[in-house]
Amino acid sequence: MSKLFLFDLDGVIFDSKKNMEKSWSEVNRKLKYNILFNKYFNEIGIPFENILKKLGINKKIKLAKKIFRNTSNKNIDLVRLYPGAKETIKELKNKGIKIGIITSKEFSRANRLLKKFKISVLTIQCPKKGIRGKPNPDLLIRALKSIKEKKKNTYYIGDTFIDYKFARNAKINFIFANYGYGKVSNKSIIRIKKISDLLLLASNI
Repeated sequence: MSKLFLFDLDGVIFDSKKNMEKSWSEVNRKLKYNILFNKYFNEIGIPFENILKKLGINKKIKLAKKIFRNTSNKNIDLVRLYPGAKETIKELKNKGIKIGIITSKEFSRANRLLKKFKISVLTIQCPKKGIRGKPNPDLLIRALKSIKEKKKNTYYIGDTFIDYKFARNAKINFIFANYGYGKVSNKSIIRIKKISDLLLLASNI
């Protein structure tokens, strides 16, 4: 039976916290939002515009997004792969597992990071106009249509409660990356302590 593993990026494949902190600091400096990075970071997992709205920001959102994007791209070297991430994805492919990405990152930045670290996937799904981001299931529907896989054979690997909600809303299996940025209180979900744990798990699910 074929399987499809769909990965979140930040907190699962990439440790990008330092890059995000640098980018948010620049947004704060230029637009004088005066909102601490921790408050921004607590909301990650949803599209950037939605984070700003949750933080009570309703002005200069397009400019903030541009500043964040440009700063993030300039400081791409601050992004690190989690240990074993690239090797794990390669080995999963060798086992015949299909690999894709569903992230709240903009496509341009997600694609650039994957190319930088030479990670190839079957699909990269990101929110855009008319396509809602997590936790809405729109991106999953697009991913399954692109890859032609069934929901029952699909697993989403994420690290936040938003990712958990997304998997529930999309009615697919969820694997929680316990080493990432967030927390999920549901003790019945599958958890991994490091990304390489997926290799053993893939043989048992």
